[in-house]
Amino acid sequence: MAEAINDQTLSIEEEAFGTTDGNPHEEWLHSILKAKSPPSCSTQIHRVPMILREHKDHDKYYVPKVVSLGPYHHGNPNLESVQNFKPLFTNELVSGNQESLQSLYNKLEEMVQTLRGYYEEDEDDRFSDEEFTKMMMLDGCFILYFIEHIFLNNDTLGLKGHQIMFVQQDLFLLENQIPYPVLTEVMKFVPDKMWDFKIKRFIDDNILATERHRRGGQANYAKANNPIPATINHLLELLQTRVTREKSLGPRANDRYTFRNVNELIEVGIHFKPSVTRSLAHIEFSKHGFFANLQLPPITIDDATKPMLLNLVAYEMCSNDAKASWVTSYICLMDSLIDHSEDVKVLRKAGVLDNRLGSDKEVAKLFNEIGTDLVPNNFAYSEARFAIQKHYDSKRNTWISQLKHEYMKSPWAFVALFVGVVGLFLSGVQAYFSVWGLRSDCDYVCKALKERHNL
Repeated sequence: MAEAINDQTLSIEEEAFGTTDGNPHEEWLHSILKAKSPPSCSTQIHRVPMILREHKDHDKYYVPKVVSLGPYHHGNPNLESVQNFKPLFTNELVSGNQESLQSLYNKLEEMVQTLRGYYEEDEDDRFSDEEFTKMMMLDGCFILYFIEHIFLNNDTLGLKGHQIMFVQQDLFLLENQIPYPVLTEVMKFVPDKMWDFKIKRFIDDNILATERHRRGGQANYAKANNPIPATINHLLELLQTRVTREKSLGPRANDRYTFRNVNELIEVGIHFKPSVTRSLAHIEFSKHGFFANLQLPPITIDDATKPMLLNLVAYEMCSNDAKASWVTSYICLMDSLIDHSEDVKVLRKAGVLDNRLGSDKEVAKLFNEIGTDLVPNNFAYSEARFAIQKHYDSKRNTWISQLKHEYMKSPWAFVALFVGVVGLFLSGVQAYFSVWGLRSDCDYVCKALKERHNL
């Protein structure tokens, strides 16, 4: 009886795991042995990961407000008003040249399968090849016309002010990207337009730096002869590479090296200054005696900051480059530095933050909300984190800094400290001489005579 039960149990297990007599799990086991490398992914334009969408009130920051680009939000009835501008912008861009339009369509039609591969597979069934090609053509022409005529030359061509502002934001949403090769092909049919220069100007105007720092480096970047890399897949990726340039990853940081908030660091003599670079990947710690400076990239915080940061984080989370998480690491850094509005106030006065959002409390809330559930790269800012922790752990630095804050914050406090120190010194001198007294030459002569004559 027991043997029958065991046979029945074995039969159930084999059925559950797909086993066969004499060859249990062979196909499944072979699939494990064939796993030699991480699964490949040809998708370059992803949907926002669910872990980010689930966060309270964040979903709206991933959805376009006025214009859809690419397949993910195509056909949204709320975006029809600007959608209707696309044929006009396309016609204006090619100056009404039907031959150019036909040639451009033919070229994109040849590329359609490659272009489809940029997107997640569930979008393939929504559009025929013809529909997909038309969408890529209109969207590519719309983007380039917007950059050249509306952004650079203020030729609105019927777009309202708020639509222009939101189009500029919509161009940097992860789910609203089109393959950069589409833009490259469109450029070929509108020659002699210095497209790389204009696109770099557009990217530079949308980086997070303060206006002074943004304008200061814009010309050099735009005029640089370096072409836009062929490896760039879309505009959001180009923006990410721009705001995180000029810095390589350091050694892995020990987990115990964590940032304190701004006011805690000030208490141990660490002060904040804006860095000369606008790269979010670059922070610098420099020590000066008992005190130190932490240089941070200066950024502007306004209504466009939150959607841009969230979409850059979403891009980094989906990126095939696991180390390309500088924006995520920067947000985690700011989340650690900022706990209260007082922390924002210090950074604002130091020129690190340009608050155009509203109150300092709103800025603190922005970084604290975005930073929720984000995991920084352990290699990011590792050298600065080590130096900060070392300075923070020094009791001498803490004592000197507290002394400075207590007695140097006003001239009268300093005078009182100085008078107190001088008073203590004079009291010590007086006590010494009251005990030992002042000796004259006569004292030594008398002592010698007494010793000689046994007096």
